[in-house]
Amino acid sequence: MSSDSLSSPRSTRIWIVLLVALALLSFIAMRRSIGKAMGMKAETTVSSSLPQLKPGEEAKVVLEVTRVAPSASVEGTVLDKETETVYHRSSRTIKIAFDVATPIVMGKASDVHEGAVLHTTAKMGEDRGLHVEQIVVLTGYVKVQ
Repeated sequence: MSSDSLSSPRSTRIWIVLLVALALLSFIAMRRSIGKAMGMKAETTVSSSLPQLKPGEEAKVVLEVTRVAPSASVEGTVLDKETETVYHRSSRTIKIAFDVATPIVMGKASDVHEGAVLHTTAKMGEDRGLHVEQIVVLTGYVKVQ
């Protein structure tokens, strides 16, 4: 037998092992990401409890955007969580402020529009307004009823 015929099956086995290892690493990374995503708590802060927040305190709000103002603020209906993927509209509305430096996760700035579903992490400002520190776009991932 020539050395070419012996190295061919060996190199094939090496490629198979490398591909299996890559698939395994991808699977582990995906499971870890899903685990982190499932661990995210989508707590809603109701408008009536906002006056109780002190400046600097954090609020997490899930909302359906009803209006985007040119002054980088968003108004929306607060959503109440039923399950990880189902939310219900409440009768509460909220207005939050953000800027171009606000990080947007799972989306981009153009995804913040009327009808979008957003999970926001905001802090109460000295001006008694909620200033967003992070926006997670949930549109398409959750159902609103």
